[in-house]
Amino acid sequence: RIVGFEQHRVRLEAEGAEMRGARQDASTVIACCCLVLLTSGLQTTAVPTGGETTSALPLFDPSRSSSANMEMSLPLRVRYSDANTELTGVVCRDDVRLGEYKGRVAFACWTTAPNQMFWSRMGNGVLGLAPRYQKQHDEDKHPLPPPMLLSLTSPKAKDSNVAGMPPKFAFMASKSAAELQMGGFVPGSVQGKMRTVQSLSTKSYTLSIGSIKIGNDFDTAQELLTFDPTDKHHHIPALLDTGSPCIMLPGSQENGKLLKSPYSLYQDHNKKWSKMFITVNGMDIGLELNREDLEVEHHTFLDEAWGTSLRPCVMPVTWAMKPPHQTPIVLGAVFFRAYNVLFDLSKSSPTVPPDIGLGKINPAYNVIGISDYAVNVKGGDGANVHRVFVQHTPTKITSKSPEEVGVANPNGHQFLAQIFMGTPRQPLRVVVDTGSPLFGLFVSPDAVGKYNGADTGVAHRRPPPLQMGAAVADDRPHPKVSNSVASTRASAKKAMGSVVKILPIIGVVVLLFLLLFLKYRRSIMLQIYYATKPEMPYR
Repeated sequence: RIVGFEQHRVRLEAEGAEMRGARQDASTVIACCCLVLLTSGLQTTAVPTGGETTSALPLFDPSRSSSANMEMSLPLRVRYSDANTELTGVVCRDDVRLGEYKGRVAFACWTTAPNQMFWSRMGNGVLGLAPRYQKQHDEDKHPLPPPMLLSLTSPKAKDSNVAGMPPKFAFMASKSAAELQMGGFVPGSVQGKMRTVQSLSTKSYTLSIGSIKIGNDFDTAQELLTFDPTDKHHHIPALLDTGSPCIMLPGSQENGKLLKSPYSLYQDHNKKWSKMFITVNGMDIGLELNREDLEVEHHTFLDEAWGTSLRPCVMPVTWAMKPPHQTPIVLGAVFFRAYNVLFDLSKSSPTVPPDIGLGKINPAYNVIGISDYAVNVKGGDGANVHRVFVQHTPTKITSKSPEEVGVANPNGHQFLAQIFMGTPRQPLRVVVDTGSPLFGLFVSPDAVGKYNGADTGVAHRRPPPLQMGAAVADDRPHPKVSNSVASTRASAKKAMGSVVKILPIIGVVVLLFLLLFLKYRRSIMLQIYYATKPEMPYR
């Protein structure tokens, strides 16, 4: 798996209600965020609907930032899971601010990409929060910038206000908003205590799952992971990925590890169920997800006659990994409605995986609102935790015909955080992605052309200030007016003269309308009265 975005493969199943999707993986089992959904077979195409996609957002413009550096000698080229799709750009450096976390970081400036206007509608970029050891070099063996969180919290960071802080964060969501908790987790956001377990991989946030059941109680629930009795290791890896919309179950038998594919068992389960039970190896208590937390709106071609229906957001993973690797389960956006997940990179290294904490969300806890945006509180370990608002619009399954189905969101994603880049600050919205370590922003090619910098790491040149003339008798300096300034003043004077000329005409027209109203005011008021009076019987 490579850094960046990836494509899901989906198809319409069972009366148009269920979707099959795919997400490719490699031996390191890395989760990436979902961008475009394309399918093969049955010619089913998944596209974002025009009504659900907002207009293009303004891209990051380094030519407007006096603190930006575009290092043209450090090119980048990242290939997606689709071998025909890649992004190219350069390494950039600039000041960034996420809530109260701020500092100077290196990041990817993507300058060329297929369907660039479509990408800009999906947001301004991606805030990758995965472990740095997932991918450290691009397709041409050039080093990739480190993750933004590790750059800001590094003890060696000179321009950061959080240098030396623990590199950990928590993420949780409701059906209307989400919250990024930097530096730890808020104790009041969870019921009971936060239980931790070590990730299976140093390159991703991966849990070891021993059981998944659906039903009304644990003892009578339907088991979806039917392991072969001869298999020695009864577990399936599960990726915690904010960039995927749904719970994704393997659509295969895991190279013989399972007696039947989990998604087939899920589809064959015809009884109404209210809960999903997940057993995580290494934890002393299981996870319990309510059906309501997993439900999303379905607007399929069959639902047009029956109206909107709410169904669990469960999709299949239809690819199969080659032995000895296993096809992972994906715990996507809907999972974070039920659990606050702590991602702790404090002790991680190339050989030591990060720690993962799971705490059931407290229903009485209010996710931070957009009006607050960011606040500081005390964390679970007594340290300061910075709460940051994240935009969250629930997934919607949409389709207008049997040949088309898609996961529709404003901007195409589930979670968008606001950051500020450059000097002066440019507000941007980026996708929060725990499946990728790379922080990258889309940059318009026109902005690259306007950029007047060099690849020496020195900030690009700004227009020189006006030269001050010699002091006169009153000891006040007088600026030397350049030709461009004089031309601007002349244009402004000419425009003001046109406004002055047209003002009398506007005054005459307004006066004429006022006189007409005064003349016919009685008939106008009577018409308004009879048009708005209530229908009452005569008495």
